[in-house]
Amino acid sequence: MAEQIFLSDSRTAVDRKYVGFTPNGGSIKPVHVAGGVLRSIYGKYNTTMSIKRLALVSDAKGVVPKGNELDTIYDSMKEREKIEESVTPNALESLRNVMQRLLSADKGVYVVKGLKDDMISYTAGSSYFITRRSMYEDTGEFIGGLIKEYCPDLANYIKGVLSSANDPISLLFEPVVEKDMEEFQDVSRHEELPAFQNINENTTWFLQGIKESGLCLLENFKVHPNTLTQLRLFNFFCIFHLIRYMAMLEAFYCGEQIRPILLDFSGKAPSQSSVARASEMSYTQMHKSINRFYAWGYSRWLEENGFDKRGLLECSVPTYKKDKKISSTSKDELETLWSLAKERAENAASEDDARLTFGETMYDMLALEASSHPVNCLKVLGTSSGILYPPDKLHPNKRFVLSQDVLEMMLRSCVGADEVLNGKEIRERLWDRFGIIIGGSQFELDKIRQSGMIMQVDEDALEANFTSFASALESMDFAEEMADGILQIRLGGLSND
Repeated sequence: MAEQIFLSDSRTAVDRKYVGFTPNGGSIKPVHVAGGVLRSIYGKYNTTMSIKRLALVSDAKGVVPKGNELDTIYDSMKEREKIEESVTPNALESLRNVMQRLLSADKGVYVVKGLKDDMISYTAGSSYFITRRSMYEDTGEFIGGLIKEYCPDLANYIKGVLSSANDPISLLFEPVVEKDMEEFQDVSRHEELPAFQNINENTTWFLQGIKESGLCLLENFKVHPNTLTQLRLFNFFCIFHLIRYMAMLEAFYCGEQIRPILLDFSGKAPSQSSVARASEMSYTQMHKSINRFYAWGYSRWLEENGFDKRGLLECSVPTYKKDKKISSTSKDELETLWSLAKERAENAASEDDARLTFGETMYDMLALEASSHPVNCLKVLGTSSGILYPPDKLHPNKRFVLSQDVLEMMLRSCVGADEVLNGKEIRERLWDRFGIIIGGSQFELDKIRQSGMIMQVDEDALEANFTSFASALESMDFAEEMADGILQIRLGGLSND
């Protein structure tokens, strides 16, 4: 048995065996999810060198990369007969600036070293902009693999959208794109995970939600004229299910209750609204659930590596990496945490209980030593995609307040293009497909009480929250209140005709 525990090794092993990706990116953006999802679904990628040469006028510091000068680009395009004689260098430069703004609009990632294809991600609307893998994109590859397997019709539709390349941005870049794409041969990341090899009731419910919401979203896409909007909504769809997946890891592996996601439509500060406070609590409980899952995962890692209670009580303080230097302050903090773990584990009733105690401590140590961790990844991604509020990344007390784009995605994933739903039906679909609670029904109160996690919200406040939700739908022209007071939700759909 090894006498030294390296925390980074345990984190990598747990993510690989039980999670399927590495949710540790404190700088993750929606564009990263899009990059991974689209590459996974399309099965190919580009180097995008021609796009970068044409559109990347300068890097983030305003420096024009060598080989990217106007004269160089202009002469290259003339030589390859990609530009008409009447186009002047000044006109090309103006066009390049416009193209750079277009590609920067989604806050894509650029790390320029000369003109290498080092790190660049886009969410523009065609296969032209699918790039090789970069940092944080394994999250998108994971959820893309799930959608391919459990909602293949939606995946095939998105693949068709990427192939058509008929949106304005793609048409603008068509003259310079590379036609020969590289094959993306990675297998679906979820296939070897225990949660998907031995599917339990909670995993079945989660996957059914992906299938049903995906098919409903597809139905709406088919009558929607704008492919760029479709891809944008699809990315929100992927991000929400990705966050939901992380929140359900404890339910997949430890048999725990599914934690509801309480959406807040009160519009009030948490101190003024019991629903806002309860939504904050549902977010906090999501964090705690992730923490408990990782504690369990690290305890399993300890068992797999031969650590028993006695060995752990004798084990020296773990470090993040071999030969990594740490400050005296960090060293003192780690020693204190490990000593406290030993004190608690001394009286543990079983070997598993002892390992779980040390697993909890390893998670706390990683939160101190690693540059980022799963909870931070979830917070950053949820904030930047319009799922969590306040938008300030440093604000600790988030709650689930959706942007209009994310709310539209939810509705198009729950209400078919030709369907009319009432309030009861939309509540049930939001729960079944996304694990979402809004309020106003006995069904939702029961879900909240069963979870044992939200105690201070009252029935009147939940009823008012649903009324505010209905008002938001009416303002979007997605619902109307009939003369008899019954809410009717009808999306219709924008025709291609």
